[in-house]
Amino acid sequence: MPTTNYAVSLKREIISVAQQQLPCCLQSFFTGLLRGSARQPQIKVRRSLHRSLKLFLRQVLPADTTIEVGGTEILVENNFDQLELRKKLVERIRRTNDSSSGKHCQRAFLQGLFVARGYIQNPGRGYHLEFRLPGHWLPAAFKTVCHQLRMKFGSYKTEKGFCFYLKSSRRIIKFLNLLGLFEKSLELSDLKATRSLLSMVNRQVNFETANINRLIGAAEESINQIKALLALEDQEIWTESLRQLSLIRIKYPHDSLEALGLRFDPPLSKSAVNHRLRRIKSLHAKVFGIVPEKGD
Repeated sequence: MPTTNYAVSLKREIISVAQQQLPCCLQSFFTGLLRGSARQPQIKVRRSLHRSLKLFLRQVLPADTTIEVGGTEILVENNFDQLELRKKLVERIRRTNDSSSGKHCQRAFLQGLFVARGYIQNPGRGYHLEFRLPGHWLPAAFKTVCHQLRMKFGSYKTEKGFCFYLKSSRRIIKFLNLLGLFEKSLELSDLKATRSLLSMVNRQVNFETANINRLIGAAEESINQIKALLALEDQEIWTESLRQLSLIRIKYPHDSLEALGLRFDPPLSKSAVNHRLRRIKSLHAKVFGIVPEKGD
């Protein structure tokens, strides 16, 4: 993923996609984008988006439209009536409520709303996408539109309204596709697949490492027990089979149980070698008065 601000780059792509929309979708886009009073609308976004938005507004609005930038706000003198825009969006929502298609205006509304009030974390650091929507109308419209588009968001109440969020990579990918950001969606899918592969490899490596450490620890314990027994004056404690295995175990300390078994003539199975080592362990415990642990 790019190191620049991920949310800003994504919003620039949304603005680029919005330029190709139908007139009705542009109205829905502005319904989500605008804020402020009904007769004096404004656009409040990060300064890094000002240039992209100004170019977009110049292309889609009449040539005589006045666009002023003040701080983080862009003022648009175009006789926008936010109440009228919201009424038209509600009409479109009602008109397509029972239809499986024709929901392009709802998508455009979410695009504008995300540019103005949305946030997405760089997927390289984690999966999180959210909308912070003030008041009552925007949360209600957002819920209705997401229900129609079959998008499920988690939510919680804030002091000024509601926060709607996604923390599932699968749902974020679906949402990016819904907004028409197919390249970003593919990037996120690739990242998710890469993470899954790396996680699987790490688990396998950790398992193998733990297994090797366990085997090394068991071999060292067995060798120490054998050396302690061989150091005793009384060597009558040994049976021939156990003594033979003891000497081979010391001579080849790095061999696995299977490799140790192959050094016998005839060869011993892995289970036979393990059984004899357990007998040596029991012998060591008996000679030195060690109480065996549970499971031994």
